[in-house]
Amino acid sequence: MRLRYCMLLFGSLLLNTQLHAELNTNSISVNVLEHELDVLQFPADGTHLLLWVTPGYGTHERAYQLAQKLSARGLEVWHIDLAESLFLPKSTSTLRAMDGRYVAGLVSAAHSRTGKTVVLMTRASGALPVLRGARIWQQQFYANKNHPDPYLAGAVLFAPELYSSTPELGLPPVYDPIARATNIPIMLYQAGKRGNRWQLDATMEQLETGGAKIMLKVLPGVTGVFYNEDNAPETHKVLKSLVSELPRVIRVLDGMTMPPPVAVLADASPGEPGGLDITLKPFKGKPQPAALDLKNSLGEQFKRDDYRGKVTLINFWASWCTPCVEEIPSLNHLREKMQGRAFELISVNYAEDEQRIRDFMQMVKVDFPVLLDSDGRVAAAWNVLVFPATFVIGAEGKIEYGVNGAIYWDSPEVVTQLEALLPSD
Repeated sequence: MRLRYCMLLFGSLLLNTQLHAELNTNSISVNVLEHELDVLQFPADGTHLLLWVTPGYGTHERAYQLAQKLSARGLEVWHIDLAESLFLPKSTSTLRAMDGRYVAGLVSAAHSRTGKTVVLMTRASGALPVLRGARIWQQQFYANKNHPDPYLAGAVLFAPELYSSTPELGLPPVYDPIARATNIPIMLYQAGKRGNRWQLDATMEQLETGGAKIMLKVLPGVTGVFYNEDNAPETHKVLKSLVSELPRVIRVLDGMTMPPPVAVLADASPGEPGGLDITLKPFKGKPQPAALDLKNSLGEQFKRDDYRGKVTLINFWASWCTPCVEEIPSLNHLREKMQGRAFELISVNYAEDEQRIRDFMQMVKVDFPVLLDSDGRVAAAWNVLVFPATFVIGAEGKIEYGVNGAIYWDSPEVVTQLEALLPSD
């Protein structure tokens, strides 16, 4: 056992050595709050440093490639997975719980070691600890009445998720207080096909409440810039353009004023507990379902505005969503079990093109209609934020149940609940 462990450890060290050799990187240790945080450094001779805080989930391949190209252009990059460095679970809930002290400490350490002006960067739910860290840094920096010029210039956020928790299906998100207490300069990149695209106006309103100075760029056709499964031409074009664009953005951020923090951090609004579901949950949103008027995967128009007289299950999904794909067989089985009864199963694909879905359906058996929500507006009308998301409409035409996440739709318990909604003969 000890020999096997040593061999595995040696293999890991060898891989890290190869990675550093290929990417011209350094592994450095930074002491923050008595924790040694592991940082992957892409050194450069310029005057700015990009502190890239990754959410942790997914691969870092695209991030490393971009960081290497940025360092070649004179922009130093420090890339850190905070959850991994702190030995915490890599999850959205972990990031939402981080108070920002580690980010603030990293900003100070980065400047102390290099003398460079720092810009923060992250994506998705990583925006919460990053913005909290920026605020803590502001408080500490401006507490010194003889402070020098600020050395934190702002933040670059990709599709930020600033919710306190994932809301129950059908309910609007409750934003974390830091969204309204942020007043630093921000460059916000919003992926046009990401699930939170249609929450952008609300996100902007929250940030602008605290006085944040925001530059915005929406990225049409992009699901996730750093998501390896997103191979759309638009995404690769953005990745290529960021090499020259980010240094310009950082110079613009550095030219803005870094103000003292907002005086008062507003309390969070009371919200319903959220998260992912493991079974059917009573629906708490607006019970009247929105109409469907979309083309299906065969190019045929599909309309539905009256859901009365049968049980209708509407499933929002995407082919890049692993839990969505994993629950398709159970949906097929459910449809088979309900054959000949007053039941209808409809799926709505989120923001993928027709050919991609046709190719997907050649590989995965889907026994129910697939409608194409090409720009995500229908999902937004149904208040869908995570995938899969499924609505169960009863025979009276009202939404009875909602599910955030994937479940076993053919389980006896779920089938019994659905059968109880069927119209009586």
